Amino acid sequence: MTKVVTYTCLLIAVMLVYVVVQSNGNTAKATAKVTHTEAMDYAESLEGKGWDYDNEYGWQCFDLVNMQWDYLFGHGLEGDYAKDIPTENNFDGEATVHKSTEGFKAQKGDIVVFNENYGGGAGHTAIVTNGNEDGNYQKFESLDQNWEGKGAEKEEVAHRVVHDYESEMWFIRPEYK
Repeated sequence: MTKVVTYTCLLIAVMLVYVVVQSNGNTAKATAKVTHTEAMDYAESLEGKGWDYDNEYGWQCFDLVNMQWDYLFGHGLEGDYAKDIPTENNFDGEATVHKSTEGFKAQKGDIVVFNENYGGGAGHTAIVTNGNEDGNYQKFESLDQNWEGKGAEKEEVAHRVVHDYESEMWFIRPEYK
């Protein structure tokens, strides 16, 4: 009986160690595997094409951003909708999240996330290509997909759009190599 209990306890301990090691291995975060210049070259290569990262719902904004994020870190972002990106992901070691404030200045390569007032309640997301489009930090330019709502039909490729800065948006700034 003692041998059975000891063996069972040892087996449970080994299984627990395995689970801890596996879960830590799956959540480990690191800086991007590319430089900022390489990341922006890749983002520019996405322009003019339609992207369906998850093979669902056509060319959505989230698909475009996941193409970029996967290139940077080897995995996509979590969330049912674009608006969920800032809250459904652990960005430790990969990026910093900034809420838009009056003094905030987006940088080329930031991932912008619009709230639920966009995309029929799903929000919107894009890749910043110019954080100071108007010279006064009132507008920024980004690479967007499905901004006009034609992505489900695969009629709207990734293209540049100029947006106003708003208080209810977030910017995810990747940590580059």
